[in-house]
Amino acid sequence: MEKSKVLQKASLGGSILAAITASLCCIGPLAAVALGAGGFAASALFEKWRPVFLVVTFALLALAWFLTYRKRKSTCEEGSACATKPVSKWNKLILWLATGLVLVTTAFPALSSAILRMTQSDAPVIVADANSAVLKVKIPGMDCAACAFSIQAKLQKQVGVETAQVHFAVKEAVVEYDRTKLSPDKIIAAIDATGFKAEPATQQKTP
Repeated sequence: MEKSKVLQKASLGGSILAAITASLCCIGPLAAVALGAGGFAASALFEKWRPVFLVVTFALLALAWFLTYRKRKSTCEEGSACATKPVSKWNKLILWLATGLVLVTTAFPALSSAILRMTQSDAPVIVADANSAVLKVKIPGMDCAACAFSIQAKLQKQVGVETAQVHFAVKEAVVEYDRTKLSPDKIIAAIDATGFKAEPATQQKTP
C-alpha cells in the first residue's frame, strides 16, 4: 500500500477520534444515561480541551481531503505496472461519510441544546394537589446542555417525581414531586450522584 494511502486513512481515522474526544463532555453524559451508569461529571474534564481537539480534528480532516483529491504525479507510463492507481470511489465515499460524522460530532453540543429545549415547557410549574411540592435547585457545575438533559432524565426516573426540568441556561433544576414518596434531600442526592453538586434554592408547597 502506498504511503499516501496509509497517511490518508490515518488522518481520517484521527480526525474522527479527535472529533469524538472534543465532544466527550456532551456525549459522555448521554452515553452514561443510555448505559444506566450513575455519575458522568468526569466527562466535563474534556470541556477545557475542546478547542484543541477541534483544531486537531479539522487539520487531520483537511489533510485527508488533500490526500484524496490531490493530483497524483507518476513517473511511469500510463497503463504500466508501476503507474499510480487513482483513488477509488469507495475511498471517496468513506471520506464523505466520515466528514459527515465529524461535523455531526463536533456540532453535538449545539444539537444537545436543541434536544433539551424540545423536552421542556415554558409554562410555569404549578403544584397539582396537597401532596405535591416544587423544589428548585442550582447546579452550577453543569458545562453543557447534554449534562442538563442527562440529569433531567435521571430525575424523571425517581419514584415520586411528577415533573422535572433542568435548565442549562440558568443552571437550575425545577422538580415537582409527591411529598409522601420523596423528600428534597433525596432529590438532591440523586443529582449529586451524577457528579454534579446541587445547591438548594427554594421549595414551594401547597397551602
